[in-house]
Amino acid sequence: MIPFSKIGDILAEIKGLTDFVIIGDTIVDLSLGRKGTDSDVDLFMLGLSVLVDEDKIREFAFERGWDFGKTPIDTPRIIASVDDDQLQIDMYENIQDFFVPEEIISSAIEMRVGKEKFKIIRLEDYILLKANAFREEDEDELKTIVYLIGEGKLNIDKKYLESHIDLFEENSKSIRDRLALIGIKI
Repeated sequence: MIPFSKIGDILAEIKGLTDFVIIGDTIVDLSLGRKGTDSDVDLFMLGLSVLVDEDKIREFAFERGWDFGKTPIDTPRIIASVDDDQLQIDMYENIQDFFVPEEIISSAIEMRVGKEKFKIIRLEDYILLKANAFREEDEDELKTIVYLIGEGKLNIDKKYLESHIDLFEENSKSIRDRLALIGIKI
């Protein structure tokens, strides 16, 4: 597990390059109040394009001794060494089938990661993104969230969830059906 104190330091460096919003399963770890994560950190980039500015991101990584790679959808991935571990930071923007509605980004909240505060999407919006993608691993993660809600370890605002489903336009009915399938009735 990589501690959030060290992740916060790395994210603070990236914030020096550009603004971003944390969108991945780090949201669940932070919502649970965990001290760190075993996962990668997914960022939705705001101040630059992951495609147009790829060389700038690559140079930024190399200047810090970090490795540079690609995500499965061919966007930048930075791999930063943290003690004996490696933190993978995947960078995204709206391209191809990867879509995060603007309202989700603008509804992001600030949360402390280590010594710094960063914007993160709300847990409800993370649930909607997972229900929209709904690959096998997304379904498993959603079922885990439903279990944690049932255990009282996580809370969601169903009215907020419902108000953001329509942001996914033609997929909104599918998202509603998928949520019902895993036990979130709206």
